[in-house]
Amino acid sequence: MAIIAVAAASVPKLIEECVRAGIQSGIVWASGFAEAGGDGVRLQRELVDICAETGFQLCGPNSIGIVNYWLPMIGSFASTLVAADQLLPGNISMVSQSGGIGVMTQAMAQMAGFGFRFNVSSGNEVALTTSDFLAAFAEDPKTKIIASYVEGLRDGPRFIAAIERARSARKPVVLIKAGVSAASARAAAAHTGALAGEDRVWQAIFREQGVITAESHRELLDIALFLSSIDLATLPAGKRVAIVTFGGGGGVLSTDLCSRYGLETPTLTQTTMDHLVPIMPPIASVSNPIDLTPDTFKPEWLAQFPRVLDAIAADPNIDIVFLPLTAMARGADEVGRALIEFRRRTKKTVCVSWTIPPKEGFDLVVADGMYVFPEPSRAIGVLAKVAAYATTKPREHLKSAKVHAFDWNVFVSRPESGTVVSEDSCHRILRAAGLCVAEGRLANSENEAAEVARTVEFPVAIKGISSDVTHRAAAGLLELDLRSETELREAYRRLASHSVAKGVALDGLYVQHMEQGRLELLVSAFRDPVFGVMVTCGAGGNLAEIIDDVTLERAPFDSRQALTVLKRLRIIRGAARLDSSANVEAVADFVSRFSELAASAPWHRFVFEVNPIKWHSNNVVAVDGLLIIEEP
Repeated sequence: MAIIAVAAASVPKLIEECVRAGIQSGIVWASGFAEAGGDGVRLQRELVDICAETGFQLCGPNSIGIVNYWLPMIGSFASTLVAADQLLPGNISMVSQSGGIGVMTQAMAQMAGFGFRFNVSSGNEVALTTSDFLAAFAEDPKTKIIASYVEGLRDGPRFIAAIERARSARKPVVLIKAGVSAASARAAAAHTGALAGEDRVWQAIFREQGVITAESHRELLDIALFLSSIDLATLPAGKRVAIVTFGGGGGVLSTDLCSRYGLETPTLTQTTMDHLVPIMPPIASVSNPIDLTPDTFKPEWLAQFPRVLDAIAADPNIDIVFLPLTAMARGADEVGRALIEFRRRTKKTVCVSWTIPPKEGFDLVVADGMYVFPEPSRAIGVLAKVAAYATTKPREHLKSAKVHAFDWNVFVSRPESGTVVSEDSCHRILRAAGLCVAEGRLANSENEAAEVARTVEFPVAIKGISSDVTHRAAAGLLELDLRSETELREAYRRLASHSVAKGVALDGLYVQHMEQGRLELLVSAFRDPVFGVMVTCGAGGNLAEIIDDVTLERAPFDSRQALTVLKRLRIIRGAARLDSSANVEAVADFVSRFSELAASAPWHRFVFEVNPIKWHSNNVVAVDGLLIIEEP
């Protein structure tokens, strides 16, 4: 491996010399490439071409470098290394698109007594990418926890494949995604543009793949160090926490925090409480939170402390034992030794926070490899994410989901950028894909509209169809619940006159049967530039942008996964509570079929929106449709 520590302009020639000398990999520290603009763009393109032609494995450029803490090998110029007399080898491997974040994370971990396995600054990623390093960590036997800081990716499928390899190897991935925006939702003409920003796409992928997300650098470190310090076989089987304190206030506060973070603090079983009473001080409380009181530091009760912990951990209602400790005037050594032994013998998750810790007990548990949180809220926040990771099964590859074999050319022939496909064409597409659509037809005269209304049956809606108008209600080109031919004819004349007054050229007026439904839902699809086709589900109709009730999923997926997707929506959960006979499976079947159709769309950028679909019992019907082809 070559460490190429020269100015940017000299790098391409030196890599060629490395290849001729038989050197197959290297790190380029220098900046001054694409991130600098100007001539740097050309230099980076040269590097891309050289690496592609020769197979040279390049980390960088614009990289702080790579450190292997076990070899050891220092291929980095990070200033934090100057202050360290030695580097602790550990089981955390990190790849960061910010060199500063990566080296700061390692330095802070070392201050807490934890080491790293690898630390990689991936830089501009002209050859090796974040995904390559994640995949390598997944295969590395000395890596237990994988951490990453990501700002952007070009290789979504490779990223997903790397995360899947980590999951198969039972290695948790803890990741910060920075720089989120609404870049994925460019089509402002559709509701989807307001509902599906880039952040939601990333969160959908993380949920699908079981990635633990951190909101801050501090939280990334907390999660990684806690997981590094525990036996992963003791990850919680649920979200039920027993809180054990030596004073009441900390227990009450921790209980409130657990509730805020979605954790439970159930009552212990009567058997457990009966077992605890004789081995705890008389004034102690055996409810949850369990308050041992300062009396426990009396020798006769402190000797029983290990038995107390074992009894609590044995309770079938408990998945996690959390001890929010504070200052101790005495007994810290005994408490520390008891915690060390308890962690070794229990199969439950053990977590400790210690505010103002006495040096004696604290040093004992840290030396044994326990990560101790400085205060309860940080510990409980991490426990919530770890419990969610441990108890949520990531989406598996569902073989029954398929890409719909669909001939789009029959309905959309040679579109140009910005093509808006009319609603009647959208309905024909949906019907051809086997999806139920409300009956309707385009009319070009008042008499024709009346004939269509008689055919599809009253009540009807009438809509002005134009490629210039995508939100018809806002444009005044929609009339609903027309119940007679007289009402229909009057509405037809009003819309026709309104379109002329507004200068809107109409393809015709679409007359459609008014479907009844329990709920209105929005289902749409768009192609994300990184991860491919995504499907959005949410509250539909007029509520689409009023209430923030939306979820995303990568297409295609089958009806089982569609059911999981729908149950994330408040509007669906509410409907199920109000009516136990509500057939959510019927909606799931519609959504999964739509996902299979959308996954086959051939265009680089598009939005296909059905808003609303109406749902009543077993009846799920598409009412509206909008297809925008942004880039063929």
